[in-house]
Amino acid sequence: MSVPPRSRWMDRWNAYWFPVTPTLDLAVCRIVAVAAQLLWFFPNLAEHTNLLVKNTDFIEPQLIVRIIAALVPREAFFTPEVFTALYRVTMLAGVSALVGFFTRASLFVFALGTWIFVSHLFSYGDRHHTEALFCIFLMLLALAPSGERLSVDAVLRRRRGLAPQERSELALWPLKVVHVLLALTYFSAGMSKLLFSGLRWMNGYTLQSHAFGDALQRGHPLGVWLAQQHTLAVVLSYFTIMLEIFLWVSLFTPRLAPLFFLAALGFQVGLYVTAGYDFLQHMVLLVLLLVFLYPDWWRARGKGALTTGPHGPRSAKRPIEID
Repeated sequence: MSVPPRSRWMDRWNAYWFPVTPTLDLAVCRIVAVAAQLLWFFPNLAEHTNLLVKNTDFIEPQLIVRIIAALVPREAFFTPEVFTALYRVTMLAGVSALVGFFTRASLFVFALGTWIFVSHLFSYGDRHHTEALFCIFLMLLALAPSGERLSVDAVLRRRRGLAPQERSELALWPLKVVHVLLALTYFSAGMSKLLFSGLRWMNGYTLQSHAFGDALQRGHPLGVWLAQQHTLAVVLSYFTIMLEIFLWVSLFTPRLAPLFFLAALGFQVGLYVTAGYDFLQHMVLLVLLLVFLYPDWWRARGKGALTTGPHGPRSAKRPIEID
């Protein structure tokens, strides 16, 4: 009896989003993401309290801010005292999530507190998609079995005689979602360039102008040098558009996806060293995707390196025959 088409599509859907993978990989993602947020990307309390003191209204209140304002009067929640307490709670939840103590609850509180701080900052008109994507990833970790390994929770379960869940079909979907969101973000950035500037964006002069202005303002000598290399600027302009427009192809080509991630990571590093664009959250997400989304790709490369010498494939060693 043939399988109904709908069942085949559902099987493919589940195989894409929910393959059985090691929970250890997800635990490492949790530790890296939470540590990065705590050490590098944690909100600046002084900046938030300064905005609260000097502004009585929001310029462009974000969704979370609007929801809070609808439930609680602005003067009751958006105060330096409340945000100081929220800062401490978020910090404590982050440390708890890092070590994996009450992992799901800690991650949820940590992600929610981070969302509130980012939404508050964005409500004054300054928005950056790098923070938004990373905040989403933190919340996705709270909805996945991120504390099954490398956590205090796992140690406590072992002491109670419970075996750890070493593999799960829910361990990879947070990275899958981030992959989709990154592809959409890059596509949006590339299309906005083409829609507003057309093919002229790739003439090299646009990149030279941006590189020179930003590098000069932020003190990046490499960017000043790049602004004087027109041919290189043309090549990098084409590379930028091609990467941003076609990163979504990596969603359907697992064998090529790590190469796309490497190209995107190099792109972000290049932006940082030449013009000071600190898309550091994107870099962290790309590294996690590169290492953990398709680990078989790396294992295949490693086996190829072991079986291939400098002069071609190595022959297997034969046992010594004794007459």
